[in-house]
Amino acid sequence: MQSALILARLVHFAATMAVFGGAAFRVYGFAGAAATHPHALVTLEQWLGRLLLGAAFVALASGLAMVPCLAASMAGSAGAAFDPMILSAVLFGTAFGHVWCWHLGLALLLVVATSLTRRAEPVLAMGLLLLGSLALIGHPADASGWAGIGRQLNQAAHLLAAGLWLGGLVPLGWLLHRATKDPAEGFATLARDALPPFSQMGYAAVAVIAITGLVNTTVLVGGIGPLLGSGYGRLLAVKMLLYAAMVGLALVNRFRLAPRLRQAPPYRASAAALARAVVAEQVLGFAILGLIAVIGTLPPPAGGP
Repeated sequence: MQSALILARLVHFAATMAVFGGAAFRVYGFAGAAATHPHALVTLEQWLGRLLLGAAFVALASGLAMVPCLAASMAGSAGAAFDPMILSAVLFGTAFGHVWCWHLGLALLLVVATSLTRRAEPVLAMGLLLLGSLALIGHPADASGWAGIGRQLNQAAHLLAAGLWLGGLVPLGWLLHRATKDPAEGFATLARDALPPFSQMGYAAVAVIAITGLVNTTVLVGGIGPLLGSGYGRLLAVKMLLYAAMVGLALVNRFRLAPRLRQAPPYRASAAALARAVVAEQVLGFAILGLIAVIGTLPPPAGGP
């Protein structure tokens, strides 16, 4: 059941970040776009609405699936996943369970919000709470008092910054793909207008991820030096390398590929090159989430504070 727990964690993190980052992308990316290319914007909003609704359902389903997986992992028996007594003990008798009940409630409210409204702002607010609440579980939440609060706030900032970046890549990639298929429909122009605010957000997100990640490494591992001394640390080191590769690719996209989209039309070739690069970023980001899903099931090094 450990593999099932890791898979559920991966899917839950990915879906939650897709909701938060996708809703944020709609809010910061298109001020005044409705007047200049209404057809492309309406089409994007329709697709984005379906994405947010689907991701909200997946976040709720994967969050529910984590409970029996965790019960089986804690009990050391696959049969425990279907034992009502053990499931009740996990949900109502552990610190994780108390937080997770609230978290699942937020996921349910998010499904309701994405079902009832096409406005991005309420979905963004619910997505922020859902993603941020993940900081209340796991290794950063192990400490108590002010130290525990500080770790949780640091982890919340880390998750939200990652969600802005990774989740925003999903609608950006779709928009660039549509620009290669329908260059005359305004999608390339819409993508061109969205790139500067996405880049500005990306600078801030990269900085926050780096700073908060360094704090997490120092607290949980004891610094950069002991990284290679444990399985936990080695996976964390691989995560750092993937993050560095993702940042390098993002810089290439920003300073080499994105400016081509601002040149004279046709935009098809420029949009296609940038779309492929964004897909590569998404692959790296998904690999990082996979490592996070595994790392969260391992104990930090004993030498960590």
